[in-house]
Parts: sequence; C-alpha cells; structure tokens
Amino acid sequence: MSGLPIRGLRQLAIGSSQAVRPLAQKTTAMASTSSSMLAARAASTATVQATRLPKPKNKPPPSTKPTSTQRPVVPYKRYRQPKPELTKFPEGHGEQIWIFNHIVTNQIVYSHTPVLRNNRALKQLPFNGKKTKPAKLRKDYWKPMALIQFNEGEGVVGQSVFQKLREFRRLHELSWGYQKEEFYTLDRKELGQALNDQRSNSIADIAAVLSGAGQGNRIKLDGEGSEGTKLAEAVVFWANEQDRNIAESWSKNVRHAAGLPSLTRPQEAAEEEAPAS
Repeated sequence: MSGLPIRGLRQLAIGSSQAVRPLAQKTTAMASTSSSMLAARAASTATVQATRLPKPKNKPPPSTKPTSTQRPVVPYKRYRQPKPELTKFPEGHGEQIWIFNHIVTNQIVYSHTPVLRNNRALKQLPFNGKKTKPAKLRKDYWKPMALIQFNEGEGVVGQSVFQKLREFRRLHELSWGYQKEEFYTLDRKELGQALNDQRSNSIADIAAVLSGAGQGNRIKLDGEGSEGTKLAEAVVFWANEQDRNIAESWSKNVRHAAGLPSLTRPQEAAEEEAPAS
C-alpha cells in the first residue's frame, strides 16, 4: 500500500487540530473585548442622556401686555420738539449777520461772527468748475461788506434770516432765470466766474428777506403772510454806503448806516471810555 502509514496520518490530524485551537481562542477573546466596549459605550450614552435637561414640549407665545420688567410700546414720533438749550450757543447768537465779500471773485459768505472760520466758510462755497473753489481762505482777500443788526433778544429772527439768505444764494447758483441764455454761451471758465459773482444778488436777497420773503421767515412777528404783518426791525451797516442802491427797494422796517461798527466788545469799550482813577 503506497502513501503514508496510518500512524503518520494520525499525527498529521493531531497537529492540525492543535494548530486550529489557538485561532479559536483568539477569536473568542476579541468577541469578548468588543462586547465589553459596546456595553461601556451604552452605559456612557445613558449617563449623558440622563444629565441633559428635558426639552419644553409646548412653549407659550410671548405676551403683548407690558409687565413690570418690560418696557411699554411707544409709537414712533416723527416730529421732535426743538431744544435750543442743547446747542450751547453764546448769548446773543443770531442778533448779528456779517456778510463777507471776496475782493477779486465777488464770492459771498455769511457768518454770525465778525471773524471767518475756515471750515464753515468753505462749506458755503460751491464747486463751479476747476479752480473756482479755494482750498483754504485767505483773510486778506475777504472783507466785510455789510452787517445786519437785530434788536436784543431777537436771535431766533437772525438765525431764520441767515438760513433764508443761504437758500436764496443757492437758488441763484442753480436756477439762472433770465440769465440762462447768456450763461449757455459762456465757456467753463467764464461760467464759473459768473456763478461766483454773487455780490449784487446778495444785496437784492438782503432786501427781499428783510421784507419778509421766504417761506417760514421768522422776521414776520405775526407768523402770517398778510399785508398788515408786522416785521422785526433791522439795521444794515454798509462798508460802502452806495451798495444799498443795487437793490430796487427796501422795506420800512430796515434802517441804513454808513460804516461798520468797531469789533471791540462792549465791556472793553466801556473800560476805555471810563476815566482812569
């Protein structure tokens, strides 16, 4: 009989069974380890879920009624009451309006103070073309042309007149009126110079505003536009008295004076006039 003897076959069978036995033990150990890991993971998940707060089932809608800790609903007010005390203007603000004139271009700047402030004055000057608006003011080119003086305590009237004068000047710059055909024939440089020349227009505006022109002008003491409306009195001081003749007419509430008043304060002037003790 060829092949291995029966004894050899038995040894081979015994060896193969011994070789398979360690693999079965390893598989059993891995199964027990994975089962323990799954058990630990399930226990940790249960612990975390137990510590979480329960979710609210049905949350009631927020109440619209104001409570002690909730602010009441106030409707939006479009108009706010004026509070002039918050402006911190000095006493007598608006009782004087100084009109400054550029001696070369005849540009006009309005101010409540006898000294020009660079930033505020530049905001009044429009851009009418290249090199028509200076980068800063040269005080040797700007001279006071006139001064409008109101009575003491009428600063609100002066502020309203100041606003109307600026509005009228803007209309002259944007609405050309009878000069439209003439301005259309000019080139850019000539047009810029023509729009900068507002000297004659400003004098006519002063006469119109002091006579009550302009919607909401507070120089009308009665607040109505009837013919019998009383107008606040004003005095116009002119650096050149002939300038007032440029306007066609002046209302009866306006008086004229030649020469500008001194820029010294009243207290300093009183101290100078008082005899030395």
